[in-house]
Amino acid sequence: MAASPAMAEITAQELWALWQEQAMQYGQPVTAEVTDTGGSLVLNNMTSEMVVEDMTVSTSFAQVTLTNQDDGTVSISAADSLVYRFEGPSPAGTSAVIATFTLSGLQATASGSTEMLSVDSQMSNFELADLAFENVPPGEIPEHEASLSLAGFQSSYTYDFTQPGFVGFNGSASIGPLAIAFEAQEPVGSGGTETDESATPTMPGGSTGNDGGGFTPVQPQQPTTPSKQAGDQGFAEFALNFGASESTFSGTMPLGVDWMNTETYPAGMAIEMDTSYDSASVRFAYEDRFENVDISASNTGGSIGFAISEQAMRYALGAEGVEVSVFTQDLPFPISAAADSTLVSVDIPLARSDTPSPFAAEVAYEGVTVDESIWAMVDPGGQVPRGPATIIMDVSGTVQIFVDLLTMSPEEMENMTSAPGELRDLTLNNLRVSFGGAELTGVGDVDFQPGQIIPVPVGSVDLSLTGANGLLQTLSNAGLVPPQQAGMARGMLGMFAVPGSGPDSYTSNIEFGADGSITANGVPLR
Repeated sequence: MAASPAMAEITAQELWALWQEQAMQYGQPVTAEVTDTGGSLVLNNMTSEMVVEDMTVSTSFAQVTLTNQDDGTVSISAADSLVYRFEGPSPAGTSAVIATFTLSGLQATASGSTEMLSVDSQMSNFELADLAFENVPPGEIPEHEASLSLAGFQSSYTYDFTQPGFVGFNGSASIGPLAIAFEAQEPVGSGGTETDESATPTMPGGSTGNDGGGFTPVQPQQPTTPSKQAGDQGFAEFALNFGASESTFSGTMPLGVDWMNTETYPAGMAIEMDTSYDSASVRFAYEDRFENVDISASNTGGSIGFAISEQAMRYALGAEGVEVSVFTQDLPFPISAAADSTLVSVDIPLARSDTPSPFAAEVAYEGVTVDESIWAMVDPGGQVPRGPATIIMDVSGTVQIFVDLLTMSPEEMENMTSAPGELRDLTLNNLRVSFGGAELTGVGDVDFQPGQIIPVPVGSVDLSLTGANGLLQTLSNAGLVPPQQAGMARGMLGMFAVPGSGPDSYTSNIEFGADGSITANGVPLR
């Protein structure tokens, strides 16, 4: 036992002091009525607050308990109710929206030290219990129903406070399915009686005071259930369902940043996040006397990737089994489309450098189909093959960045007199476009010389095309392309491409010369 390393310990008092210190650093003070029982701290009416322009957003737990454990950790438990309050100016003075959530099975454990803190937490359910309005004329409160349910989560985070002026973090989270639903009907009129501000209801968990810095709400008005009545009143519906997800996070956050008012990217800040999820769907509908809109989208799983720092930014959004449907009164029929998979990704440098920096971008829509009603409108005879279409564009290269893009002030950006960067080289890794039995593919590499106002490429691109004549004939038979234009397209194809190894196939080598010339298989284009 004497030979084993000593375990880092943190106490409830140290954890509470650390919470307050970190909250103050970001302009979101945390207050509570504190009772020290010796082995634990009981935080009654624990409230945090932040200001976003003219709005004040506060959160309040009726009670949070921090208990010292024998193994040097701190157990964290909380009341089963959490209140969010959004307060801001209105014609009636100061009005507020109050959302109350219930929590089930919330448990957390803090371990380590005040320099290197780890927090493991879990919760079985998080649900919207009540949505109320304060100091809003009853005639302006929409009839509505709202629900939010999160089927639990587990998370594990580590915070590094050893770097002066910064907080490092990394962690992972498993989040259960999330469901949000909201429907509302516009109020009949804007009139109504004034709200009684004399009543003070009991806070969740039995706390009614304001001594610890929390708020004391007035009696809120309870909305009625929407009835979707006829007339000029608009009726809106919104629903979001997000399947179970797995996420990882890491980064560095500078201290003392006013996030709601900063105009520049904080120096030293870096965030990276990657998430995969099981499925997602969203629907929005609105109907009144003059408009009727219904839009929905869904997928069978996907991923989200995001990273940003002073040096670079990465963004990637992918999904499988995508379906989209759009209806408005301006369309003769609903429009729907689907795709086997979609991907949009960008990875670009943002910092000034004396040498070129790499970048990459990709757009990929595979297995794209549209509803037969659209085909019937443009090709009623069914001449064009209805097979799925694919569009893929994958490029990479290097770019010379002359300024620090992310940390520039708005004034510096406004006064820029030259381009912030220049292309140095570009590689076409993959080009593939397929539709109606035809397919175009390509690869290539080009370079760009420094100091060019309009970038002039030097290099070559190799293209391959199959099924082009067959598609032209099909489009001509369907009446979508006049015979004369189809003939011109065939003539240009024969002029700038050479026959390939198979039937109805062509290849072309596009050369970009240093003198600005462009040739296709030796035939000058410019």
